[in-house]
Amino acid sequence: MDNLFLKYMRERTGKRKSSGLDFYAPGPVITISREYGCPGRRIARKLSETLSEKNRRLGREIEWRWISKEIIEESARELKLSPSLIQDLSDYRTRGFFENLALFFSDEFYPGDVKIKNTIARFIFNAASEGNVVIVGRAGESITKNFEKSFHIKLQAPLDWRAQEVANTYGMSISEAKKEALEMDRRRAQFRNYFEKDRPDIDFFDAFFNCATMSDEEIVEMVVIIAETRGFV
Repeated sequence: MDNLFLKYMRERTGKRKSSGLDFYAPGPVITISREYGCPGRRIARKLSETLSEKNRRLGREIEWRWISKEIIEESARELKLSPSLIQDLSDYRTRGFFENLALFFSDEFYPGDVKIKNTIARFIFNAASEGNVVIVGRAGESITKNFEKSFHIKLQAPLDWRAQEVANTYGMSISEAKKEALEMDRRRAQFRNYFEKDRPDIDFFDAFFNCATMSDEEIVEMVVIIAETRGFV
């Protein structure tokens, strides 16, 4: 599987001459990116449950699963990261020069950011290649964009709506929640940019949904229709 991943990355980055044919891995995979405060995990769970139920009704014993925090957990286990570094990574925290220097001279093993990001990408690629998976975040749309059986969505909403959701969830004031949402959007964009190289969202996403005006059920229903149309179920 790792050789397949390396071949795929060479095709994407142009490190070998293309034969004129896109390289496709199996799938199917659906990726969900979201602005902070939008219910990515909740929709991923509902979507995977709905797709699995549709397969059962068709007499197919094919279960869809969804992954989010597992991406970080599995990558951390492979890299043998400490809990503090796992937290940094899961929060998209960018370390400064002196923090990196201190870690470099510490007794604790610390892989570079490039190795961390590539480990995450490899885990996502392998999970997507197995198929029947909904992947939340971590630039999944970029890593699996050229999969023939893939569909990529982004959840969005006005800042005021997202701030209210964050405030309700974490017991913050609205002003604190707005700052948190903007900061997390910035960190997530930095992480995605490693893979997407300042290209616009429209290059990676197939559909955008406004969580302020659409219910979870409506969003899931729309995605399921596309999945059926594309032969994912």
